[in-house]
Amino acid sequence: MEERKDYYPPKRIGTIIHLLLILLLSSGGVWGIWGTSNVQVALQLLPYLALILLFLITVPFLIYRLYALHRSKYVLERGGIQLQWGWRSENIPMDQVKWVHKATDLEIPPQPPLIRWPGSVIGSRRFKKSPSVEFMASRERELVIIAVSEGYFAISPLHVEDFINSYHSLMELGSLSLLTTESSRPALFLTELELSGRKPILWIFLAGAFLSITLLIWTLLVIPSRDKVSLGFTPGGTAHESLESIRLILFPIINTTAYLGNLVLGLFLFRNEENRVLAYILWGGSLLIAIIFHIGMLFILQ
Repeated sequence: MEERKDYYPPKRIGTIIHLLLILLLSSGGVWGIWGTSNVQVALQLLPYLALILLFLITVPFLIYRLYALHRSKYVLERGGIQLQWGWRSENIPMDQVKWVHKATDLEIPPQPPLIRWPGSVIGSRRFKKSPSVEFMASRERELVIIAVSEGYFAISPLHVEDFINSYHSLMELGSLSLLTTESSRPALFLTELELSGRKPILWIFLAGAFLSITLLIWTLLVIPSRDKVSLGFTPGGTAHESLESIRLILFPIINTTAYLGNLVLGLFLFRNEENRVLAYILWGGSLLIAIIFHIGMLFILQ
């Protein structure tokens, strides 16, 4: 009997759905950016801005969920159970595991989270009147429930029967050394940064957000006050043909897209010690881009 076995959730259907959603929403965002560069009336901006906002909110979220799906596994060993889902991880010592059963074997199976789709059955739901169930699964069916001292976990190993049989076999072998209890959540990442002495990184995040907001507010104040703007000069020193001032809305859109993209990609890179320099470069680049856009606005309005 192996003393450690790795199990993985089904990933194919979830990967396809995530990629299709990312492609669809990204196409909507690109169309929104194209539309804002061609509208003639401010009211026509609203549907395009809604598409861009939807893109900025959902696509980074979906990219993380896809990343989490492909960085997920369940590990059984004599010392305990390790659950990994993206940046969420849980080490459960074997002596804290009360039981492991298929969800269908329970009298009242737990209900999955309200917001879910194939490849991303993530979140918590209350189980009867007991502590909540935390789902770390890629499907709703064929779940395995792990009862621990403080609650429950619902997981979706591809080979359910083998997972449960391996658990019982390892329990019979007994534990030579128990796993250390450890819990890591994505929401604790900023707290970890602050406690680890990297507080300047938080200031970089806040500065980037502040510059993005000020650029947006500045642009929205300028558009009603000017009908036309000229974007620079020709090599001969004459001003380019004037454009409708509403085109300036592209400045905060492009800047915010760059800020969020660099922020999310930097967070992925920062988790690996070897890639942290790249993360710093991306976050610093966001500030530089925002400053360049502010300077550009100054030149345009002169």
